[in-house]
Amino acid sequence: MSGAPFFRDIVLVFAAALLGGGIARLLRQPLFVGYVIGGLLVSPFTPGPAIRDVATFELMAQVGVVLLMFSIGVEFSLHEVTRVGVPALVGAPLVMVSIVALAVGIGTVAGWPPVQAAAVGIVISVASTMVVAKLVAERGEPHAPHARLAIGT
Repeated sequence: MSGAPFFRDIVLVFAAALLGGGIARLLRQPLFVGYVIGGLLVSPFTPGPAIRDVATFELMAQVGVVLLMFSIGVEFSLHEVTRVGVPALVGAPLVMVSIVALAVGIGTVAGWPPVQAAAVGIVISVASTMVVAKLVAERGEPHAPHARLAIGT
């Protein structure tokens, strides 16, 4: 990751994010959907202008996930979680454990090692919570009852 190709890839990612975000706004969809579409557009596995190095693409995807989680963390209120009480403190972990157990069950049927299936379940449970939290925040409904139920707070 050095020199002109890396900077070209960064410009490509930002252009795809702007284009995808703009299209999502025009279609009245969450920005997150536009960013995912933008990422798909510059994937090394799709035709057209793309990030050629898979490792660079994976690195940029990881940075995107970190930024998503950071933006959720900035909006997160520990006071709100403790105020909601049992549903947040018991419900959210139960949902996460259920998703991991489901992934392990499906992974076992698919022939995956249990550790790999559990890792996939953990990723899905955390990522889905982050996505729902971001979508609810974009809609301006983080304190609505349905939003609290969806994100376990």
